[in-house]
Amino acid sequence: MIVIDRLVQLRQSLQWLPLLLARVNVGLFFSISGYNKLFVPANQAAMLDTMQHAGIPFPEFNAVFVAMFEFVFGALLGLGLLTRPSALVLLAIVSVATITDGIHKIPAGLGPLDWYDWFLYLPEVLYGLLLFWILLAGAGRFAGDQVLAKRWPALLRFV
Repeated sequence: MIVIDRLVQLRQSLQWLPLLLARVNVGLFFSISGYNKLFVPANQAAMLDTMQHAGIPFPEFNAVFVAMFEFVFGALLGLGLLTRPSALVLLAIVSVATITDGIHKIPAGLGPLDWYDWFLYLPEVLYGLLLFWILLAGAGRFAGDQVLAKRWPALLRFV
């Protein structure tokens, strides 16, 4: 019984860890991805091509705009700064990416369950679910938002 109690205590004491890992890794993913879309010519071309094929208006502007937002808000998310606004911006980006590009990768003629299975397999959807969780949960431990909130308590409403 003592072993079980200790395992339960350990589990409870580590509840903050999955949120931290999700926040840092999703933030790093978007920041690195945005950086590569901004500064690697091959990725710039791929991003522009994706925007054009998806029918996004002003693809040249939006390719840079989205890449810059991924880079900046991904870095902020990873650092735990302005966590909820950053998660919201990135969630909007993956939602648009899912609607304009992702779902077109799902084969036609599937039944509802198979379509849903393919839909959940899209990386955009899984990142969106993680971002939705982070949006609701906040930064958690080891985040810059905690430092900002100590200095400006009113900021707690937004982060």
